[in-house]
Amino acid sequence: MSVDHSIQDDFRRVEDIEIGQIEPNPRNPRLVFPEEELDRLASSIAQEGILVPVVVFENEDSTTYTLIDGERRFKCALRLGLERIPALIATQKDEISNLVSMFNIHYMREPWRDIPTATALDQLATAVEAEIGTPPQPTALSERTGLSVERIRRLRFAMTLPPEYRRYIAEGLIPLNWFWELDRNVIQPLAKKRKTILDEFGVAGVLEAFVHKRLAGVITDTVSLRDVRPIINFAEEDMKDTGLDESILDDTIRRLIVDRDLTIAMAYEDTVQIMVETDKLHRSTENMVKGFGRLLARTRNESERQRVLGIAIELRTALDRLIEEQ
Repeated sequence: MSVDHSIQDDFRRVEDIEIGQIEPNPRNPRLVFPEEELDRLASSIAQEGILVPVVVFENEDSTTYTLIDGERRFKCALRLGLERIPALIATQKDEISNLVSMFNIHYMREPWRDIPTATALDQLATAVEAEIGTPPQPTALSERTGLSVERIRRLRFAMTLPPEYRRYIAEGLIPLNWFWELDRNVIQPLAKKRKTILDEFGVAGVLEAFVHKRLAGVITDTVSLRDVRPIINFAEEDMKDTGLDESILDDTIRRLIVDRDLTIAMAYEDTVQIMVETDKLHRSTENMVKGFGRLLARTRNESERQRVLGIAIELRTALDRLIEEQ
């Protein structure tokens, strides 16, 4: 991972600081500290002490410090009644630099999970927007944090979800990638191609329906969401072909939303599977014919040419036999 400045340049010294002088960081995006994690860490600290110093910066009053990294160690020290803890004191900088430092420290040691990272990224984007006057592009945030542009897009999307769904992600009930695929393969295609259905249920209604299916085990994986897109695509094509305002596939799309027991696999198999597989076969056949043409053009002698032609003839014979049997 690349970062936009040297973290080592931010550090001034290591000291044992009175724990009462240290304040939690209100910008810390990690909001959940599982008790079992704290119990294990507290037990380790009780036996061996704090082996890795917390990271703090000195406040303007020069008597207190704010945490940049190490809130779990800080919480355990309080629980154990420690009076002083080792701290690496960093140079106090502007808000953007401090937020970037938090990213750098955590991703060199132990990356945050999705929601804490998304929260920190949202804070950074807000600070950058206040500085430059416009929302920062993913590429600009990537340069500051070292996160990939694709990861930044997904994390920024996470912050658009309702708080309840962000909690599901934070608690590991539903992965962020599932919501991302739902948006790309259901919500957005509906908005572009079957807007009347999306308007009928609303984005919130569609989200709620699919989230319920996921929690109930009706949708068990992420990849299956990609099978909804071809149903929507063929519904749009069907409307163009018939000139009608509705497609016969619209009923299936609505059932996927209102019927909480209908699986994506059932809807896909009952409607567009044959058409999708036929399209794939058509493309494969075209590519195969082009492949034979390329191989024949590259043959260097009659022996190589006859070998390629022999394979083509075998294929044609097998297809003729299959057609005759139908």
